[in-house]
Amino acid sequence: MQKNAGKPKQKCSNCEGKGLVKKGDKKVKCQRCGGTGFKS
Repeated sequence: MQKNAGKPKQKCSNCEGKGLVKKGDKKVKCQRCGGTGFKS
């Protein structure tokens, strides 16, 4: 069985691949990647 043969996922540059962005004192989901940490 072969897993996805597509391109390797790129880390989201907005959140450095974490999926979370600091907004003031709380952390929120990155809007660009939807909290996954990877570009869609």
